[in-house]
Amino acid sequence: MTSKFTKILEICLLVLSLIGLVAFFIYNGNTGLYTVNNLSEALATTGMLDIVLFWAYALVIAAIVLVVVLSIINMAGNKKSLKKTGFVLLIAVVLIGASFLLASGDPIAVNMAVQPTHATLKMTDTLLNLSYALVVLALLALIWGSVRNLIHKER
Repeated sequence: MTSKFTKILEICLLVLSLIGLVAFFIYNGNTGLYTVNNLSEALATTGMLDIVLFWAYALVIAAIVLVVVLSIINMAGNKKSLKKTGFVLLIAVVLIGASFLLASGDPIAVNMAVQPTHATLKMTDTLLNLSYALVVLALLALIWGSVRNLIHKER
């Protein structure tokens, strides 16, 4: 069952990566904005920032949808995991909520004619806070797993 989920996630990641790559080259080919000749003009606009932020939002939404859908599929196959999956989903909701509450949304000093909106800055800060929290949790999980393995090997 786990290998099926791994294959599904690998395929989804590959498809999303290819879509992003193709979309960038199509956008750049149509506008011609991001060339060496137009670099200062490109840096003064929000076009690329908007695309990158939109793509980041799309990836976060895809990740959340995949986590929820695959968790539900896993629960259907194993009734004992219902409590564990519910707990993990609750932790995810709490992390997202805390990240949103901690996000400031303060304006940044960049060389752009049109600054991003407060809502865009708030969402970006939320995603950054969520990324930091997930990195810390991943590191703690690695340390916990290593310590646990060391303790169980000594027994």
